[in-house]
This record gives sequence, structure tokens and C-alpha cells, in this order.
Amino acid sequence: MKKHLRHYILPYLATLVIVLSAYGNPIEACPVIFSDSVSRKPAIPRQVIDIDGTAILNTFRGLGAIPSYEKLLYDYPEPQRSEILDYLFLPGYGASLQVLKVEIGYDGNNTAVSWPSYKRTLEETPDFERGYVWWLMKEAKKRNPGIKLSALHWGYPAWAKTDDQKAEFVFGFVRGAKEKHGLHIDYIGGNQNEQYKDHKAHVNTAMTIKLRQLLDNNGYDSVKIVAADEGAMVKKFQVVDKMQEEPLYAKAVDIIGVHYKSRPSGFMPDAAYTFNKEIWSTEDGGGSYRNIKSGYGWVNQIIRLLLEVKMNGIIRWSMTASVYDNMPWASNGFINADEPWSGHYEIGSNLWAFSHFTQFTAPGWDILDTGKHHVYEQNGTRAGQFIAFRAPEGDNYTLVFNTYDKNFPEEGVDVEVRLSDDLPEKPVQLWRSDFMKPSEWFKQREATPAGKRKIKVHLDKDCVYTLSTTTGQGRGTTVIPPSGKFPFPYTENFDGYKKDGMARYFIDANGVFTIADSGKGHKGNSLRQVVTEAPRMWHTRPLKQPLTEIGDIAWTDYRVQADVFMENPGKVMLSGRFDGNGDNGGTFLLEGYWLSLDHHGTWELLRKDPSENPSNWNTGEFISLLSGTVPGIDTQQWITVALELNGPVIRVFIGDEKVGEVVDDTFKNGNIALGSLGEGCKDFFSASDSWSNVRFDNLEITPVSAEH
Repeated sequence: MKKHLRHYILPYLATLVIVLSAYGNPIEACPVIFSDSVSRKPAIPRQVIDIDGTAILNTFRGLGAIPSYEKLLYDYPEPQRSEILDYLFLPGYGASLQVLKVEIGYDGNNTAVSWPSYKRTLEETPDFERGYVWWLMKEAKKRNPGIKLSALHWGYPAWAKTDDQKAEFVFGFVRGAKEKHGLHIDYIGGNQNEQYKDHKAHVNTAMTIKLRQLLDNNGYDSVKIVAADEGAMVKKFQVVDKMQEEPLYAKAVDIIGVHYKSRPSGFMPDAAYTFNKEIWSTEDGGGSYRNIKSGYGWVNQIIRLLLEVKMNGIIRWSMTASVYDNMPWASNGFINADEPWSGHYEIGSNLWAFSHFTQFTAPGWDILDTGKHHVYEQNGTRAGQFIAFRAPEGDNYTLVFNTYDKNFPEEGVDVEVRLSDDLPEKPVQLWRSDFMKPSEWFKQREATPAGKRKIKVHLDKDCVYTLSTTTGQGRGTTVIPPSGKFPFPYTENFDGYKKDGMARYFIDANGVFTIADSGKGHKGNSLRQVVTEAPRMWHTRPLKQPLTEIGDIAWTDYRVQADVFMENPGKVMLSGRFDGNGDNGGTFLLEGYWLSLDHHGTWELLRKDPSENPSNWNTGEFISLLSGTVPGIDTQQWITVALELNGPVIRVFIGDEKVGEVVDDTFKNGNIALGSLGEGCKDFFSASDSWSNVRFDNLEITPVSAEH
């Protein structure tokens, strides 16, 4: 068989290139491609990207997150709690958040949980120690003194009825943060979160104007008002129309803040850009820590909002997934921190998506206008994204590339970045993430010199890259304990806590349950539902009565028992096999078995059946399985109640007596919940002006005893 000439000369050509290179021959790295059907590889596409440091598109104000579910994070032991906080806030370590947006608690449900109000009645002296919001802001500031703090209210305590009172409530939080804790709130919401009135989106301009006056007249004129935090369901952002119609309102608003801009960029009206005000996405999605692809999605959303919608800042909801799996949107976070009993936690790819921006930029940097934002453009095909930032002093720059795109070339792309003369010639750090491989999340590559104002880099498909002249980046490393189940059996007598503190592992879904003296013949402490005047609830949330939960939703057969004390008329509620279905789409289902006992001694065993359409907040029905009356029960006395769940057999105990037994196999697993109903309320979906104050003590969750 004859051999082609190339088979004889190719080895000699390769040797010649090696020899010449060794002697410093200035041969550029330009491949010579031979037409060999056996050894030929596809040519790698090349793209040129020009970066002009003087072409400024916008001012970047930062990336942040909203903590909504952090109760179990608060309960973590050390050192794991500090490790998680480092991953959130410490510069050059993890997410390195630039903005922290907290809720101004109002004692009612926000989406899954309730945060306590600093002031519950008009006459009450404000208490700026309640809950964990102050702790969290101080921990963030301790790690990053430059982090910006933002706050927004979801609802109002009962006393805040007029616009003046509502403005006073919001302003009081700003003042209390500063005077009590030394925390300066940089941004404050001028409208209730995603406010609705008569089932329509509503912008309360009068309240915002009053808030501006309070801030200005009391030395807080530097605090910027964000409005109007309108939500994903609105068909049109009303804040822009209101600013056009009311000059005083437009003057009061510093930042136009809207939610969930994962819609066409044209959804933001042109008029929004005529006020010379910053525009933020003040609540956006960033995926679940469970979805390995969330990192790509969050990078894509950040670049799209900053470039296409010309936003200045972006805040995602929520921060950590630190609740039980049966609570609404339980996995929506970039760190899973729901096992304080074991110390185990889990980091999502979307945390490192933050890092590709926040570790290489700072609020106040410029977003550059690059003329295009696709990495690859060839024959009508566009794929990948990129964005460029520049420090305001001009001494540093950063580029972020996202190549996760089905149309991006499989062999990757060789990119040449050409820099304008005003950008510095410095070594460039290169960091890369392949989010499909956890071992390849946020890894540093070799530094790249910027020779002759050009940077050459190869970009693989389905990766995120950051090129930056900044230094000080890092990828935090910790030894994470193995996952462990919730302790079982479990007992809690609430005696190891300080008064008004929070009980370990309990998460309040509505109302507020804190530590109180037991009194009335009981020694030590108890867990008390403390809110008497029902707050002005956010939206028309289905859950309208106080509820707190604890435990493992995988529990099946067990006995749950507690001592209960009704301070005023109403009902005490105890649930077993509570909501065992896991993560759901946005509202409490409350499924499971419930023991209800009122102050007259009337008891009932209820089964909460599934809703036919929970996405529409169709709440389903509470079905009565058993009922009866126990004499001698009233308010102001302690009584022991219990539910025993053993396969399909469910037994009810009040005092020392079994009062009922039924066979029902509808629900087979779930954790436990405690709650109360105001006088006259049928169930948790019934609204009332007053809530019942109840106390719980000596909680025991134990294996089913054979003697029963």
C-alpha cells in the first residue's frame, strides 16, 4: 500500500517546531491544520471581544439575598454556625454577599415563617431584642463592615392602622437598629411587600411620603427608600405610573424596586428610565440548592438583568434553606442548613454563582457597555453571555462569562479580549466553575498576563468564568459533619432558656412562640404563644392562626404528648403526622391528624385532607373523626393531652384517660405541630381579631408504648 508523503514528513515537522521553540523562535500559537481524515480535529472557533473602559452603561450597586428561613441556622452549634455565616458574608470566601435584606417582623406569616414584631401594641415599649434579625445583621457586619443593609415589611402589627402609623412602624425599625444595635439601614422599603388591596396590586404613596418625612426630620436622610416591591403576579408595575402622577411621591422614592424580572425586558416600561433613579430587582429567584444547574441559571439571570433591563442591583430570595421540608419553598436557598442537631449543611452551586461576581466587584463599580453580550456569534448563531465591570478609579476590571448554552460550540471557543488604553495592564486572575461537577465549582486557574493589551483564554462549553485584575479571592473549605436524623425519642421542658428566648428546633409559621414562666403550679419555663392582637396579615394567606412545628417528617409511629395551658378562651391544637409530603409550592397544607381542645373541655380529632389545588390556595377540609367532652376543663389550668399514632390506629388522650380511638390510614408520616385558635374559630384558615394565648410544657415524642 502506498503511503502519502505527509506520513513521512509530519514527524519531522513536529520535531522542527519543538527545536525552533526551544531556541526562542517567535512562532505564535497558531495551529497548522493538515487535511488528514484520521487525525484531524475540528477547528476551535475564535472570537474577539473589545472592552472599552470609558463606555459606561450603569452603576453597579451589588448582589444580595433575603433571609427568610434562618431559624434552624440560628440553632446550629459552633463551629458550624460560624462556618455557614462565613460562606454567606465573609469577603473572598464564599457568596461574599454585598447586600443583606431583612424582614421587619410583624408577628405574622411571610411565606413560610413568621418573624416577631418589635412592637405589638400601640402602648408597648419597643423591644429590639426579639427574634434573630438583629443577630444576623450584626454577624454580617462583623464579617463584612461594608455590606449594605436593607429592610422591608410584609405586614403590620394590629396597631398600625393608618398611613401615619404604618410609616411610624417602618421608621421605628430604622431608628431602633441604629440606636440599639449601631446598625445603619441603607435601604428601606416604602411599600408593603407585594401589597394587594381588594385583590389588586396596590401602591401606598401616602405612607411612602410620610416615611420620607420621618427619615428626613430625624437625621436619617441618607436612608434610601425603595418602592414599591411589586410582585411577580402584577401585569404592570404601578410604581412608575404613580411616580408620574404624584411629584411628591416621585421625590420620596430613591430606588425603583420590582420583583421577579424573569420576564421579557420590555416588561419594564420606558418611563422607568426617565426619573434618573436606580432600578433594582429587589426580590428575584436563584433556584434551589438541590438543583445542580441552579448556578448557571443564577449567573444567567444576573447578567440578563444588569445588561438587558439595565438594573443596578439584584437581591435573591431566599438565602438559606433552614426550615423543615414540609414548609413552603423549603429548598429555595443556596445553602441547606436544616440539621442543627447534627451540624450538617450543604452548599449549592448557586452560592458559587454569586462568587463569580461578588468576589471580583464592589458596589459602586461601573457596568461597561460592550456593545454585545454574547460570547459566540457566527453565521446567525449567538450563544453564551458575558458582562464587564470596571472599578470607578479605573485601576481594576472584571469580566464574567457564561457558556452554558445549547448553541455554544462543543469544542469551546478561543476568546481574545482586547482592552482599551484606559484599562490597566495587570496580571489577570482566572476562576472557573463547571456546575455539573461539584469538584469543579469555583476553582482558580493560572493567572493570565495581559500582553499588549490583549488577553487570550479558552472557554469550555457549560462553564462560568471570571477574569479579573483583582486579588484576594478564595474558596472556603470546611469539614462538614455527616447528616443525621432528628433525635428520637425527643423531650423538651423549656427550662434551659432565658425568658422571651426562642426554643431550639421550633419554627414559628404564624404567631410567635417564646419562652415564658409556666406559673399555676408548674415549675420552670414553658413555650408561650405571645401575640394577642392578630396582625394585619400579608396578602390573604390561608394560615390565619398561630402555629409552630418541630421534628422529622419521616416519623411514622409515635406518641406526642404535652401539658397545655389556655390563658383565655379559644382552642389548643396538637398535630401528629403533620404535613409529611415534603416540599410544596408556596402555602401550608396542614395535612395530618389534629387534636383540638377548647376551654369548655370539648375535644375533637380532625383529619386535614389534601387540597385539590394547593397552587390556588384551595385549603382543603378538616374532617372530624371523633369528638367528645371532658368535664372540669377551663382556662387558667394545666392539662395533659396526647396523640398516639400506631399504624392505622389513632388514640386520643386527655388527662390520664384515653378518650377515643379510631382506625384511619390516610396519613402515614409527618412531624408534629402546636398551635392555637382564637375564640369562635373553626380551624387555622379562620380569621379573628384576637389570637389565643396558650402555653406548652413537657413535650414528649416517644415510641408507641405496647401497653396502649
